Amino acid sequence: MRFFFSYKGVMGIDIYLKKDNDTFHFPVNPLEKICIQSEKKYLTVEILDFGEVDIPDKGKKITELSFDTFFPEKYDESFCRYIDIPTPDEAIELLQKWKNSIASSRLIITDLNFNELVNINSLTVEDRAGEIGDKYISISFRTHRDIKIETLNTQSSSSSSLKNNRSTQSGKFNRNDIVRVTADVLNVRNGPGTNNGIIGSVSNGTKLKVWRAQGNWLDVFYGNHGGWICSDYVTK
Repeated sequence: MRFFFSYKGVMGIDIYLKKDNDTFHFPVNPLEKICIQSEKKYLTVEILDFGEVDIPDKGKKITELSFDTFFPEKYDESFCRYIDIPTPDEAIELLQKWKNSIASSRLIITDLNFNELVNINSLTVEDRAGEIGDKYISISFRTHRDIKIETLNTQSSSSSSLKNNRSTQSGKFNRNDIVRVTADVLNVRNGPGTNNGIIGSVSNGTKLKVWRAQGNWLDVFYGNHGGWICSDYVTK
């Protein structure tokens, strides 16, 4: 959808472009019109053997705004918005610099209540015969939108899930419970944790009696000295 705003002569609006602590005031208002284009909230896709289909697309669409103006070589009270105007080369150099910048700028158009973060989408410069020194431009902007990306920490998430699972597992076993080994071979260690030494192993189906639980480790009756097994690989 396109909206056109036309102006005749020197109107009451002013157009500012602000970036960091710098402000650029366009010395001359748009020559004919300001075009504001806002796309419909539909995503068009093409389906094989069917054709194009519009799918409702939630969310805010980017707005594009454009206009034509010029930078005069000398101040003229009949169309300039202020006296201390920049030279055409200074103005174009600044706009080119901001166009190539990653950071967005703020575009303010008074009387239209337009105050948005934008990126300069295109800037075309033209010299016209008989107007030596003046620079005509066509400029367009696209409203800026921040993209919020959440990074999934799979390691942390997995650790947290495993921790919760282990906590649940350890809560399932009590003193004197009889557990059955579900792994093909399960190591028996001299302490709760894989950093402790292996003192033996038990095979699938072996039944052991629990003495106590610590985290996801079980202290079981094993031989004549006891040992620790991981509760992830046993069941009641």
